[in-house]
Amino acid sequence: MFITRASRHDTDDIAALLATNDWKDDFDPKKGKSYIARDGGVIGHVQLIEVEAQTVVIDQVLVLEDRRGNGVGTRLMQAAMNSLGGTLYLCCHKERIPFYERLGFQLLPSGYDDAPASVQAFWRESDDYPTPEGHEHFFLTAR
Repeated sequence: MFITRASRHDTDDIAALLATNDWKDDFDPKKGKSYIARDGGVIGHVQLIEVEAQTVVIDQVLVLEDRRGNGVGTRLMQAAMNSLGGTLYLCCHKERIPFYERLGFQLLPSGYDDAPASVQAFWRESDDYPTPEGHEHFFLTAR
């Protein structure tokens, strides 16, 4: 397995990976920088989007289900996080919080309201906020 920055040639493979989990998000390689884990095919993906100088949203973090728990996500996130400076923000489900905390993230004390306006706008545009009833997102930051 190796981790690399995605190129335009990886677009279809990333879209296929997202589709394996019925993600409705469309992958747009022009939105930011993407990193992939490859072992034959793409087995993991993360996208970093700089919404303003030194303010980065981490989006579309996904590792194939049968490859989880083997360090793929950790290595992928570390490579992505080391590639860009600034403050990082992400939104996730409750069960993923411990994973991100091991990488240095912490919950925003007041959640969404503590994020900068540019990050809030990104989360609204990507339908991460507000969340539908019965569905909860948690908002974290690092650095």
